[in-house]
Amino acid sequence: MTMTHSQSASSATAGADDYSFNAFARQPFYQEENTRLVDLIGLQTGNRVIDLACGPGEITRKILDKVRGDNAWILGVDMSPETLDEARRQFTDVTDAEISFENARAEDLSNILSEPVDAVVFCNALHLVDNKPDVLAGIADALKPGGLFAFNSTFYSGSIVEGTDPFYRRWMMRSLRLLKSEHGLSPVKNKVMARQQLTPEEYKALLTDAGFSIRDERVIPIEVPIEGWLSICSFSDFVEGALPGVQIETASDVLRATIRETFRDMELSFVPRNWLEIVAVRD
Repeated sequence: MTMTHSQSASSATAGADDYSFNAFARQPFYQEENTRLVDLIGLQTGNRVIDLACGPGEITRKILDKVRGDNAWILGVDMSPETLDEARRQFTDVTDAEISFENARAEDLSNILSEPVDAVVFCNALHLVDNKPDVLAGIADALKPGGLFAFNSTFYSGSIVEGTDPFYRRWMMRSLRLLKSEHGLSPVKNKVMARQQLTPEEYKALLTDAGFSIRDERVIPIEVPIEGWLSICSFSDFVEGALPGVQIETASDVLRATIRETFRDMELSFVPRNWLEIVAVRD
């Protein structure tokens, strides 16, 4: 199963209080990072592009700004019908590109396309996918020879910036203490299997095996303010990974309370994270 921004193992609807990715997706620093990735691709007017794990259409809009014009075509793909409805409402007035949205899995892209596309964009969600080889094979099948696949992630082996380990230790220790003292609970580690965080080299090897050549690779350090951390603490996949086996409402409340304390006590205005960006060419 392909995990998306808006539908994880335990959340399927979009909104302010449903533990979706949408609050994080609208953070200014995150928007800027995705703008950088879309700029890096080098999309052209009239390109045919798939926005994979499109959510409510934030990245779709950035793609549209690059390709709008004669023959431009964009397909947004996500696994949440509610989020796709929200995305559709954002583009009802567009007349210089054909835009549609589909409830589908990445593995099945080639089955829903009448012809291959010029590019596939997958923003900050590939790390959520369990069956990465199948997903990458599906993406390759959807692309023209020479087509481009671009993704980014801040959840990979290498995303923690040197010198920030004390922040993570203090935050998690505070979270565990508060969870125990206020709720009498501890994480149940066998409830959720932690997703392995791959290195850039492992991602590149998977891409090579799927029939891609690496065109661009870069790591961008990004200053994440407390608003970003608070919003990621309301995303189900992050919460369940940080405090597995704990009811999501309780776990989210604990993480949000302790991130505030940690920022205050360490006198922080932001904590940097590395973002991996890769653009690959289908052979």
